[in-house]
Amino acid sequence: MGLDGLRAWIGEVERKLGIRTKVMLALAVIAIAVAGAGIYLAIDTREKSVSEGDVQALQEKLEQKIDTVSGSAETEALKSEVSTLKAQVEKLESSGGKGSSGEEQKSPQSAKP
Repeated sequence: MGLDGLRAWIGEVERKLGIRTKVMLALAVIAIAVAGAGIYLAIDTREKSVSEGDVQALQEKLEQKIDTVSGSAETEALKSEVSTLKAQVEKLESSGGKGSSGEEQKSPQSAKP
């Protein structure tokens, strides 16, 4: 083999090695960028997360509002209105299902199986 053949072969090897080096450097840069983005997202998520103390404080506020609403006069008025309406319904049911003119209403006929 001649000296020119060896030089050509070594030149080809150097070109392949140069391409491989550039590809590996590009992949390394991409890997470092992805790792940096992952670290940034992890830190950002950790800073914006809700702590157990925040949840407990919110729960206490909600319980206070529920206690305030359950003991209010509006709730008592609604309870009395409901009991009045129940009494009226029972009165209407006990009247025997008579209409406003005093005639007995017919119940709808159901299909026999």
